[in-house]
Amino acid sequence: MKFRLPFLKNKEERSWANLDAFEGRETSSGININESTVLGIPAVYACIRVLSEAIASLPLLVYERFPDGDKERARNFSLYKILHDAPNPLQTSFELRELLVGHLCLRGNSYCFIERENGEVVGLWPLHPDKVTVEVQGRELIYKHQNDGVEKVYPMSDILHIRGLSSDGIIGYSPLTLLRDSFGHAKAVSEYSSSYFKNDASPGGLLISPNSLNAQSMSNLRKAWEQGHSGKGKHHRVAIMDSGLEWKSIGISPQDSQLIESQKFSVVEIARVFRVPLNLIQDHERSTYSNVVEQNRSFLVHSLQPWLTRIEQAMMKSLLTESEKQKYFIEHLTANFLRADTRERYESYKIGIDAGFLTVDEIRQLENMNKLEKEGRVNYGKDKNL
Repeated sequence: MKFRLPFLKNKEERSWANLDAFEGRETSSGININESTVLGIPAVYACIRVLSEAIASLPLLVYERFPDGDKERARNFSLYKILHDAPNPLQTSFELRELLVGHLCLRGNSYCFIERENGEVVGLWPLHPDKVTVEVQGRELIYKHQNDGVEKVYPMSDILHIRGLSSDGIIGYSPLTLLRDSFGHAKAVSEYSSSYFKNDASPGGLLISPNSLNAQSMSNLRKAWEQGHSGKGKHHRVAIMDSGLEWKSIGISPQDSQLIESQKFSVVEIARVFRVPLNLIQDHERSTYSNVVEQNRSFLVHSLQPWLTRIEQAMMKSLLTESEKQKYFIEHLTANFLRADTRERYESYKIGIDAGFLTVDEIRQLENMNKLEKEGRVNYGKDKNL
């Protein structure tokens, strides 16, 4: 008897290709969107950099758990160095995870081939999402990877698959597809702004003549003005006027104001999509010192933690055997993200020592310092009379 996933209704739904069917097609704003054009939007590039670099900079550790509830870093376990240091000979742990998060942000999926020797994981090799097709066969997923016209087929056990938000649990939604019109609008505003300032005849205002001008005179005057003040390098040049002509500046127009507001809205919209605080992409218009501190804390809880959990659980599922899962677990170290200033930390440590749930050596470890014993000093432990 073959097992059938309940959300699959017919044979056609049993295969998924990650290649974005909408990529390169025109959006409602008239802009063709693909990965390159989306990354050319400063706010998008900034958001993806913030997320990918923040996650990649967090130490990714393998811990060994003990029956009494304690845990220690499993430095002697082979997977520890692969996740913490170098997943393959070509990349560092930072570089691989930065790449995978970038794929997740734009494609909604990231893949790695799991290299094994004698059943032990010895390497992780990234696969581009556009070149991977996923098929369901019974209880298993089959991954097909196209590379230079050659197709390789991998069983589920050979692929680390990290999914974003999904409707079926097989393939994550592609933001390039779902948000193509939003990205297209941001790109259109950027291109219009560039064209506007390139062709704008500055300074902006009116030329007023005391005499009536015929069509030819108006054409000549307009042509002379545009040649002298329109285009790159000619903005804000000194205007010399004769024949009683008067210049009247009209300041910023309603159209200019709408363009500026539209650019601001695009930045806010993109930051909302990626759930990145505006201050982290250098938009400090709504920020103060006090709320920036709180925004950074919120960034870890509401933006980073869901991604960290996805990554950790996907790695636990694919990289550890059932017996290893009973002994080891994978977790990012986020303590540095929540570090307060020096005075607040020291006050917190004092409370911990006074309450008896922190020792001096534990505090020194949190501060990246050696234990007192290693420095030839006495470890007072929980002594309150330090």
